[in-house]
Amino acid sequence: MNRQNVIEVEHICASTVPIFKTLSYGELQKVNSLIQKKEYKKGNVLFMRGDQANHLYIVRYGRVKLYEASKDGRQQIVRILERGDFFGELSLFKDECHLLNAEALEDTGLCLLPREDLKNLIRQNPEMSLSIMQAMSKRLAYSEKFIGDLTLKNVEERLASWLMVMAEKEGVSTLQGIRISINLSRQEVANLLGTTIETVSRKLTKLQSEGIIAIEGQKNITILDKKRLVLITD
Repeated sequence: MNRQNVIEVEHICASTVPIFKTLSYGELQKVNSLIQKKEYKKGNVLFMRGDQANHLYIVRYGRVKLYEASKDGRQQIVRILERGDFFGELSLFKDECHLLNAEALEDTGLCLLPREDLKNLIRQNPEMSLSIMQAMSKRLAYSEKFIGDLTLKNVEERLASWLMVMAEKEGVSTLQGIRISINLSRQEVANLLGTTIETVSRKLTKLQSEGIIAIEGQKNITILDKKRLVLITD
């Protein structure tokens, strides 16, 4: 791939998604020609549980939450998706309705690939099937751990486990410890951990008073004592 192609491919939505990593530049261009780009403002609902699922969704920029909602309005966030993440792959296998709700956590751009076009791509590029299975296996492992945390761990253990995941995913090492940026509101963290905003605030304050973390404003947390945090999750 020459320099011009490298520059151009950065603007092809499919190039950000691991399941398309086996495609050539020309094939990526073909995928891009099949994609419909959509933009959503923060708080916009992408779809609701029960809506027909006909597309693979790719996050071009921004963030999306997938969540369950109770009749009284309470939410349980199941997954948060960022640039390069995809969802809606279950529509590949059969006519399916969405099992969760999806909402933009911030201004978000999506690429939508119709189901039949994706099936045709897989027929033409069988190695994509392996990439999709690998991605889905990782999600299954995450889902099993997530369910286990919700059902078997208390709130402090769930919070500690989540902080460790964030540290491994995007933590930055500093002289003080591992610094992580929390791009979620306290309410969204509570919805993710299956608890209340008051409980999240109380548990974070407790971890800080014990010298395990340092809280900097609403968005930044530094893990000061990783070993003690890990002990909480065990």
